[in-house]
Amino acid sequence: MESNLTKRRPSIVPGSLSDLSSTWTPSIDIIKEDEDRSSKYSSSALISSLPSITNYETKPYLTIKKLHYQNPSTGQTTTTSMAHTYGICVLNTEAEEIIACDHYNNRLLMFDSNKDGNLLQIFRGDLATPECVTPRPNYRQQIYITKAHSISLYDLEKKMIIQKLGTEESGHANNRFNSPSGIVVDPNNGEIYMCDTWNHRICVFSPDFRYVNRRWYLTRWEQPQHKIKPNFIAINENNECVVTCDDAPNYRGAVYIFDKMGYIQKIYDHESRKYPNSEVKFHVPHGILLDNEGNWLTVCYSDPESRLVERRNKPHRSEEHELITYWCCKELKGPSALAMKRDQTLIIGDRDENSIYFFRQHALKNEDKKLNI
Repeated sequence: MESNLTKRRPSIVPGSLSDLSSTWTPSIDIIKEDEDRSSKYSSSALISSLPSITNYETKPYLTIKKLHYQNPSTGQTTTTSMAHTYGICVLNTEAEEIIACDHYNNRLLMFDSNKDGNLLQIFRGDLATPECVTPRPNYRQQIYITKAHSISLYDLEKKMIIQKLGTEESGHANNRFNSPSGIVVDPNNGEIYMCDTWNHRICVFSPDFRYVNRRWYLTRWEQPQHKIKPNFIAINENNECVVTCDDAPNYRGAVYIFDKMGYIQKIYDHESRKYPNSEVKFHVPHGILLDNEGNWLTVCYSDPESRLVERRNKPHRSEEHELITYWCCKELKGPSALAMKRDQTLIIGDRDENSIYFFRQHALKNEDKKLNI
């Protein structure tokens, strides 16, 4: 029997309801693009194995804050800064450029991630208040963006939105959203998982935005009258989907584990419950990473004592146990976004400090001085 926690409405197949057929057409015509599978860097962005947070230095080796940008057309160099760093992602390219949502400046920023964090490009246009970004698997120069009350497919080479679902006004219909945030793509089938935050639900779309495959709503455990807001989302190759959520100040937050059909598997929050749920102290969890072994790492936006919280599997005498670890970094003031490079460099976007921080593992530490950009 389906839990009230994840009660879902039936999926709607295009054409099955004649009066709704027009609602499933994207607001921008689809531009067909050939898949790019020519490079090993254009495949999945999922994490196979997540290192323990205890392996990392507690101080960042690189900080991006003050930005210097040279306009390629005029050659003029300007100094700028970010205004609330929201979602970030690492592109599936050889250079692994960083894309960051510069929320209140209504733009996307591309940074070098291998040397000194230089600002490479600025993307403007129809990008009002971008929330989160994620790369499109097998399309190295395309990303999905959540912004305002819509989700868009953006081409970095063409510097334009090539597909969009939603409008500038909030709504609750299948093709209407209310301040969507976290987003991730399943590389196996191209399905798009999105946190429709203020509608208190997760929506799963087909790759062409034509219809909602499924969706589920989030409430507090056994309290369906208390809705909670999903913030960020991650998936792995083993049918797991993790969601960070909160309803501050009444509910400090949780990590919910679902299968990809939206059925609840486990809850981690500050309330004690019987197995399989676990008690974990959160204070507004935001960005989250998940590996194929079920280990996850999340960052807490409003907790100065435990900025990151990690859950790991710990086999013990043929039984599965789990270890919860709390990790603090004094430089972080309002961390919100998480990303990871192929060499397992951890990248954290700080919303309140308008900064991006890079952390490496102890074994990778060298004698270089800390860089501040």
